[in-house]
Amino acid sequence: MTRPQSPPDPYARPQRPVPGDSHRSALVVALIGAAATIVAALIGLFVQLSGDTEQRASGPSLGAASPAPSAPASSVAPLSSVPPTTPAASQAAGGPAGTPAAAPPSTAPAPVGLPEQFLGRWQGYAEEVDATRTDHYRVTVELGQGTLRDQVGSVHYAMESSDCYGTVTLTEVAGTDQVTLGESIQSGDCVTNGRIILTLRPGDTVDFAYETIKRDGTRQSVKAGLERVA
Repeated sequence: MTRPQSPPDPYARPQRPVPGDSHRSALVVALIGAAATIVAALIGLFVQLSGDTEQRASGPSLGAASPAPSAPASSVAPLSSVPPTTPAASQAAGGPAGTPAAAPPSTAPAPVGLPEQFLGRWQGYAEEVDATRTDHYRVTVELGQGTLRDQVGSVHYAMESSDCYGTVTLTEVAGTDQVTLGESIQSGDCVTNGRIILTLRPGDTVDFAYETIKRDGTRQSVKAGLERVA
């Protein structure tokens, strides 16, 4: 059997929802979420700043590769491309203390001297030919050590009419088997100046060839084969 419902109280105040309650709840929730987001952001920023501070205090991280700055055009060459400095190079450059570098050795050529094969006394009989006659007489040449333009020995012509003595100067060396001597007569009735060419031959002999211009303008030549006598 259904119980009869009581009639509504005509004097009772109707229950109405309070306006703005749902809006306030949503606002509170939104503020709480925003505050949480701000706090989380601040905590993250603090952690990041703390990490940066520690990294600056302890230097660059070994595991992180920092980009190398671009070198200017006038940068110093890397060590691998610079040759090592040796003691000789340091001395040539003046040394670490800036002392003067040693002077380079002289590169002047050695003076040309009379070859040893020509040293000694040479003697033989000469044949002199000129425009009017042919003479034969003994020639002696004695040579010692010396260089170009040095007086290296003496010459003697033993003729019937006169003995002529003079000195010889080394004027040219053609290898080891030929030399040229300048003759200067010091005594005797002979032309004062002349040229002698000595050419080395096998068996300790030399070819003697003399040339000059006589006082009358005629050409004079003397040839002889000389042997070493001392």
